[in-house]
Amino acid sequence: MENHNRIRGYGALLRRYIWILVVAWTVIIGVFLGRSVYLANKEVMDIAYFEAKMSIDKDILFRRWNAMQGGVYVTASEYTPPNPYLSHILERDIKLPSGKTLTLVNPAYMTRQVYELAQNEFDTLGHITSQRPVNPNNAPDPWEAKALEAFSQGKKKVSSINKMEGKEYMRLMYPFFIEQSCLKCHDIHGYKLGDLRGGISVSIPMAPIRAILQPRIAFTYIMHTLVWAIGLAAIVFAARKLNKSEAEREKIISKLQESISEVKVLSGLLPICASCKKIRDDKGYWNMLEVYIRDHSEAEFSHGLCPECMMKVYPDHYKKIEAFKKKDDG
Repeated sequence: MENHNRIRGYGALLRRYIWILVVAWTVIIGVFLGRSVYLANKEVMDIAYFEAKMSIDKDILFRRWNAMQGGVYVTASEYTPPNPYLSHILERDIKLPSGKTLTLVNPAYMTRQVYELAQNEFDTLGHITSQRPVNPNNAPDPWEAKALEAFSQGKKKVSSINKMEGKEYMRLMYPFFIEQSCLKCHDIHGYKLGDLRGGISVSIPMAPIRAILQPRIAFTYIMHTLVWAIGLAAIVFAARKLNKSEAEREKIISKLQESISEVKVLSGLLPICASCKKIRDDKGYWNMLEVYIRDHSEAEFSHGLCPECMMKVYPDHYKKIEAFKKKDDG
């Protein structure tokens, strides 16, 4: 019984360890999955940031080129009317002999028009802004206002993921400082060389980038789930084999216990008839000795006669056997 209880205890302990192993395996796969998803999302962020940086660097170069030329002249039209915020420049408009009018397009005017095209074509948002905007359309939104405050404290750039009109964007903003070429338009507004003029921001939509990497992220989930399932199946298979081994041991022990119990039935004081040698069972019935032992154990009987009984029952046959033995011995 002690061994039986010990094996049962081992079985319970084994089941506990198996559950611990299942939980540990699940945690390990979860950690690796979380790390893989984190790295995939980080890659999405890095791609979006790189695209925003490329866009804003290009815009800054175009603005700088325009500023170095002192602005560029284009044909005045409904799409590009004379800029009212450049009315203080004497040569803002030039009349050609053909009758056409050329109007001055400064960096800010050019950038606004380029950003309008980018928004229509690619859903990319761009904005030039300032804490003291000349054009009300250049007033900063709350995110840009915080970025401008950070620039005034020395920060070189600001970026983050934000939602605008329900869409997710990677937003990046750089500061603008007054250069010599900027004074042609901004000297009248009290700016000096090196002053913080404002900032330029670009917002890249995240949805197209996430769509590109979504299959990869889905594949990551599938592969980790598959590995987890394979590992779990291996644990279950091993557990069943171990449980089967424990069950076989319990079956053997049960048989041994039954045999011991049967042997115990034969132990103690047995009522036996002094004449016919029958044994009385626990129900009061008298049974032949061999019947009683057979019913209470796995022993089987074969019948024969001892020499004393043979001499009594078959004296002639007994004498012949004895004579044969003496002759054989002689």
